[in-house]
Amino acid sequence: MKPIEHPFWERLPLTNIFLSITPDILHQMLQGMVKHLIKWLTELFGSAEIDAWCCSIPPNHNITLFTNSISNLSWVSGHEHKKICSILLMLVINLPDPGGHNSSCVIKAMHSLLDFLYIAQYQCHTSDTLDQLQTCLAAFHEHKMVFLDLGVHENFNLPKLHSLSHYVSSI
Repeated sequence: MKPIEHPFWERLPLTNIFLSITPDILHQMLQGMVKHLIKWLTELFGSAEIDAWCCSIPPNHNITLFTNSISNLSWVSGHEHKKICSILLMLVINLPDPGGHNSSCVIKAMHSLLDFLYIAQYQCHTSDTLDQLQTCLAAFHEHKMVFLDLGVHENFNLPKLHSLSHYVSSI
């Protein structure tokens, strides 16, 4: 990236450029945080284990089957990420505890992040749904340290994770 010495909003003193950045489900959530989550889970439980469970899902008319696994997908569209989200919790819920640790915190972190994703996609929001959105994000932040503790991630200095904190005010 090249530094911009004189951005276009420099001569617009009443402009807050950061207010013009709106929530972006596709890039911030699906191809951002969900992509990170899939990477963390495959590192935590092993891609072979995740893929084995992925291939063992029985045919169902409501879900997309990823018979060639999800860890080997090189280019994933937003639509495919949504389909992966619909089975992701099911893939890891019965896996053995990683390294002898309790996997309930992993499940709680996943669950809260996926809930945030689904609530954020509502077509219409009320004060209750916005409160639920905040609650889901707070729950993820409460349980996210499990990924650091288990050594699958080094820090949470992720711009896409930070952008989630602005969803409620943007909506």
